[in-house]
Amino acid sequence: MSVTFRIRRFDPEQSPQPRWQDFTLDCPPGTVVLYALHDIQENQDGSLAYRYSCRGAICGSCAMRINGTAALACKTQVSSLDQRNPIVLEPLLNCDVIKDLAVDQEPFFAALRSVMPWRSRPDPDPSRPVSLEAMSAQHRDQFRRATDCILCQSCFSDCPKRAENSDFIGPAACLAAFQRILHPQETSPADRLKYVCQPGGIFDCDRHANCVKVCPKDCRPMRAIVMLQREARQQGIAAE
Repeated sequence: MSVTFRIRRFDPEQSPQPRWQDFTLDCPPGTVVLYALHDIQENQDGSLAYRYSCRGAICGSCAMRINGTAALACKTQVSSLDQRNPIVLEPLLNCDVIKDLAVDQEPFFAALRSVMPWRSRPDPDPSRPVSLEAMSAQHRDQFRRATDCILCQSCFSDCPKRAENSDFIGPAACLAAFQRILHPQETSPADRLKYVCQPGGIFDCDRHANCVKVCPKDCRPMRAIVMLQREARQQGIAAE
């Protein structure tokens, strides 16, 4: 089947303004958007820039906006898209574009680093087993979902609050904070919770739920944010 892809091109070495370029190619059944991009790059325009790595929806590198919504190119079947009109491919939002579909990921990872998604200090009893059984069933389910996050940046891209306020750390960073705060072996959960209650943290979320819609792994970051907000209120860290 012949399919047209309309790609937003940008090369700062050639022009300060982006442009649109159409490519038409045959896409047999089973073709995903990433393989279509490979075909375009190999057979029509070798200068096309985009990221990919695992090709198995594990690394998150190939996230881009497909027909106006962030998604993984390696997971999106061309047959699942409306082919009566050109399939529109654009770079992720809320980051500067380096070239074509490749963006500067530093703002995303800076937000992630800000919540310190690592152990704060050695556990005083390192022999203590890690058990999720002490959590409520709801917290346990969300914790397991959070560990599936592949840092694809889709939620960060399509978050309206991040677009409105660049100080907001974004859904993925809030999800990472949830993992540390609720971890059974975390030694300073209250300090971490106080940190993410500051301006730019969990209470800045406006609950648009775009993060839930675009997450390729069903991590439900907004649910984690709501749970952290509830936890902060219960501990008296935030007002009711």
